[in-house]
Amino acid sequence: MLNTVLVPTDFSDDTDLVLGFARGLPALGVRRVVLAHVVEASGMEGPVIAKKVDQVRDRLREIAPRLEDVGLGVEIRVPTGDAFDQITALATEMHVDAIVSGSHAKSIMDQLFVGSISERLLRDASVPALLGRFDLIRNAKDPADLLGRFGEKLIMPTDFSLAASHAFTTAMELPKGVIKTMYLLHAIDPALSGEKLRRTEEGAEFHLRNLQAMAEQRGIAAKVVLERGEAAHVVLAEIDERRATGVITGTRGRNAIQEALLGSVSMTVLKQASCPVMIVP
Repeated sequence: MLNTVLVPTDFSDDTDLVLGFARGLPALGVRRVVLAHVVEASGMEGPVIAKKVDQVRDRLREIAPRLEDVGLGVEIRVPTGDAFDQITALATEMHVDAIVSGSHAKSIMDQLFVGSISERLLRDASVPALLGRFDLIRNAKDPADLLGRFGEKLIMPTDFSLAASHAFTTAMELPKGVIKTMYLLHAIDPALSGEKLRRTEEGAEFHLRNLQAMAEQRGIAAKVVLERGEAAHVVLAEIDERRATGVITGTRGRNAIQEALLGSVSMTVLKQASCPVMIVP
């Protein structure tokens, strides 16, 4: 159940986009938001840090009504230190159910040499990350609708791993009625053939039918989809074909070097999906 979420902000030009996106959270059952900004305090003296924290707290209070006026309770936090470390620590301390952020969907080389907080959250955070690309949010008529309609046509990729199981469980914990239609998707290795392909298809369909039955018990119209092809390409094609409104997927937490060498389905989907993506560790 998504009851409390953390919304970090850096006061950049993208802040308004994140707030507009987050205004759709009540549709997912969210009631409380922890609105936070991390102050980088290295090299500062105590009084300077205290003054900076007060200034940041005042700025957060100024923008909090944008979330409060859609019925969200807002709690303000201003930790100091490394941004990623403090965001993840705050998520643990406040017992949040997810971290909500925008993403620039940087290339692998950008991540290696520049870094990106949202992509680090995707790989390393211990709670789900609900992300929307900034270009997607910017082009939306009403950014809140991206989350308001998140579950209308939901793509649920699975490779039957533990991470995929966690993602499915997270989807099932959303309030009843949020997910209207779920597409349970499995990509089959295109290199398989003959008897091995037949056994793989039969096994995959068996597992998907079990998931379908569990979803239907929750009142969700679930459809089984088996496609041959590279996983990320299959997922993106399904998003486009179904005009999906959301994706929930697991991640195995590869680091940036591993992604550069091996690729990452969740990262590729985040970069290219035409809808918000929830990444579940």
